[in-house]
Amino acid sequence: MRGVKVTRDQIVDRAYELLREAGLSSLSMRRVALDLGVQPGALYYHVANKQELLAVVAARILKSLPGVAKDPRDAAEGFRSALLQVRDGAEVVSFVQAYRPDLLVPTHALRRLFTGRFDERRAEWAARTVVHYVLGFVSEEQNHAELVRAGIVEEDPAHSGDSDEAFGFGIDAILSGLSG
Repeated sequence: MRGVKVTRDQIVDRAYELLREAGLSSLSMRRVALDLGVQPGALYYHVANKQELLAVVAARILKSLPGVAKDPRDAAEGFRSALLQVRDGAEVVSFVQAYRPDLLVPTHALRRLFTGRFDERRAEWAARTVVHYVLGFVSEEQNHAELVRAGIVEEDPAHSGDSDEAFGFGIDAILSGLSG
């Protein structure tokens, strides 16, 4: 392992891939270092700690969001889609939302979409309401998928195909309440 150089991009790439492959429980600084063939201490030159690494990975998860959403529903659907692309994506983004809310795009984008309807403070609250709904909905979807993968619960065919419809119903109910 001596003499191997590692870059921040390599660290983030490997952390992102570990998350996609095995989920958050498999993502550790030690595991990333092992996979890259370096000592764990080599990572800390590029990222201060695991929390910072998760923040960078969350930003990468959200990188696939469309540049400009036309309305809050469109923004919520794009946010959900980005989270579903990565195993435990909602859990990572939810953590970073609590850790460094200034870093995450969805709240900022939604706040702009609500600015014409509300004063600045209420636009922030409306944005956070939608973000919390999306994070909660996707967390439940991803947790259920993980339980099915582990053989703890069986897939429920009666509900397996209605996630999109259920999500749409919920977001429409929230947005209807916000417009009232």
